[in-house]
Amino acid sequence: MLSHRSLLIFGIMIGVAAIGATGLILGSRLTQEKTPSGTGVVSVPFDTRGPFDLINHNGRSTTEADFKGEKVLLYFGYTYCPDICPTALQDISAALDILGTDGDKLRPLFITVDPERDKQEHLADYVTLFHERMIGLTGPKERIDAVARDFRVYYALRKDIDPIDYPVDHSSYSYLLDENWNLLLVFRHDASPETMAAAIKELL
Repeated sequence: MLSHRSLLIFGIMIGVAAIGATGLILGSRLTQEKTPSGTGVVSVPFDTRGPFDLINHNGRSTTEADFKGEKVLLYFGYTYCPDICPTALQDISAALDILGTDGDKLRPLFITVDPERDKQEHLADYVTLFHERMIGLTGPKERIDAVARDFRVYYALRKDIDPIDYPVDHSSYSYLLDENWNLLLVFRHDASPETMAAAIKELL
């Protein structure tokens, strides 16, 4: 049995697997928008202002109010994801590096859709693999469900495949929010770090 870290490294090496049709439900609700920043940026046809109360990777209760005053780049995934999530988080980290000091104005945020396995201590080890400023959030399933619905996130725990080492089908988008937790842009999984950085820089 491979360790979690080995699975993560292996997943990065093999690249991004094709996202299943069920994981693309959100894509049918978002209209691609051609922007000066390039491809991979989609329009935002919905508001997302719902409150949430989760636990950050340091064990502290965290709400959307904790991020007032700073822009946020948010991703939903799970730490046992072998390929898609590590790639998305690497792209977010690379976009922040491209932004340089402007990247300090942006908070990378990761919300797990698999709270049963992604406990606080586990998240702490995971998010630091990608960026020192990244915050991981977990919490009770009903609270995760609520914030996922607010962002139109699709996910399904595939315990029918394996009740313990199960995969999770999920949509893969990164969400840019302003200082008041209003949604500004959504990036598809194929958005490059350069595209993300350019689009974000226009709004800083």
